[in-house]
Order: sequence, then C-alpha cells, then structure tokens
Amino acid sequence: RIISEKGIIGLNEAQFGLVAPPWMADLMLKTVGHREAEKALMLGTLYPAKDALGVGLVDEVVDKDALEEKCNAKAKEWSKIPMHSRVATKMLLRKDQLDHVINTRAKDIDDFVD
Repeated sequence: RIISEKGIIGLNEAQFGLVAPPWMADLMLKTVGHREAEKALMLGTLYPAKDALGVGLVDEVVDKDALEEKCNAKAKEWSKIPMHSRVATKMLLRKDQLDHVINTRAKDIDDFVD
C-alpha cells in the first residue's frame, strides 16, 4: 500500500451519519489494531499520508511524482511470485474474513438500506 505524500486515506462515513460496512471495519481493525480502528471509525478519521504510515494503514509514502514508478516497481516485485502461491496464501490469511463477508452480505445490505 503506497500513498503520495499529499494523499489522505480513511473511512469517514461517521462524519456523514453513516456506518462503515462491517467487512471494511473488520479489515481496518486487522490493519491498524483495535483501539486505533475504534477511534478512527467512530470519528470518521481521514489520515494524512505520514499519519497513515504511522498507524500502519499504508506501507510507504512517496513524492507524487514518483508514485506511478514506485507502484509499477512494487507490482513487478509481486508479479515475480507465482500467482497460485500468492492467491493461496492470501486466501489462507483472509479465509475467515471472506467467509464472514459472504455469510453476512444480505444482512449487511438490509442494515444499510434500513
């Protein structure tokens, strides 16, 4: 996850009276930790790039002029790993979350619409 130095990232639904989708909140929780996710989701925090790096929401901050080159280099690095092993590993790590999303999708949609 790479962001330009002037970029911002976060889930700001709370600022508009909305609730982040459960699967997204869960991913935030697993990415930045319980307390940071709790504060960010309840306040609708949008993190400037350096702060996002500090809480672990992004892996790298780069100058905007270097962003495309850096992203291409990172994609090339990842592409050297055989796709079947990347996919299998990602599924291993996220299977519980994916199963939860699939099993609660209809309820999540109903809750959002209501």
